[in-house]
Amino acid sequence: MAPLLGWAYGLGPFRVWFWAVTVPSAALLAATGVATARSTRLQSLHRSLVVGTVGGLLGTFAYDLFRVPFTLAGVRLFAPIDTYGVLILGADSSNPLTGLFGWAFHYSNGIGLGITYAVVARGRPWPWALAWGMAVETLAVASPVAGIYALRGPVLLAIAYGGHLAYGAPLGLLVSAPDRTVRQLREIGSRSTACALLAVLLALVAWQRPFTTPALVRAGEQVAPGPSALVLNGRFHPQYLRVPPYGCVTLHNGDPVGYTLPAAIGAPRLEPGRTVRACFASPGNAVLRVRTSAQPYAGGFVIVDRTEG
Repeated sequence: MAPLLGWAYGLGPFRVWFWAVTVPSAALLAATGVATARSTRLQSLHRSLVVGTVGGLLGTFAYDLFRVPFTLAGVRLFAPIDTYGVLILGADSSNPLTGLFGWAFHYSNGIGLGITYAVVARGRPWPWALAWGMAVETLAVASPVAGIYALRGPVLLAIAYGGHLAYGAPLGLLVSAPDRTVRQLREIGSRSTACALLAVLLALVAWQRPFTTPALVRAGEQVAPGPSALVLNGRFHPQYLRVPPYGCVTLHNGDPVGYTLPAAIGAPRLEPGRTVRACFASPGNAVLRVRTSAQPYAGGFVIVDRTEG
């Protein structure tokens, strides 16, 4: 969670926190897992690592699955994940590679929080993990993260807390009986945990296809130097653009109808076949929903990043 919180509090670029803290921490956890597996004195710690990893992985999957119906209804609940990848790579806009990094970071968070819970609450009754999930969401709500991602209102908060209950349920069930969980994992295979992590990574690669850039995204990137997008069917391509405070993006309208951009300074008009510069007034970190219409997936997002401005 360090990159997200460090960036939200303005303590430095997201990418610096990620490469300086998240990556070394993940490597250290992996090395600890290997070392404790070979030690008879550290089997208790090893069990915590194993059940926390698998519980966090399944909990994150349940968390995402809970949010799918709301996403299909038009609520952009997965938008933060895509912003993570843009911020990690310090990119001007989103693409399949930033998508892969964003989703990998999302799952690493879920796994890390699962390990944390397993270390401090191994063997506790499973409802403890529900309280853990609620506490994690409360941390986000009480921090600047909630404002940056416009996490406000009873409906969004109810969905957010419901998702974290879904996260806590499988985590709690696995961590409440660590010996049984480890035994069942060994019955599946001696390296079942490592295989599960590799399977998730390969699934993300197959889904995001980071080695190719869709033609519409490539066309949007070529509209102008810096953050730019092509607008087709009312949607941005790429979907996410990153600017410094009071920064601007370049948009080209490929549709036969015009659009007004109320989120931008002066609510500029994007006429059919024309290109316009749109600037955004947020003085601090923010993820702005830039709509071209009232349709659920219309427009795109602008990430205002003051840590690199």
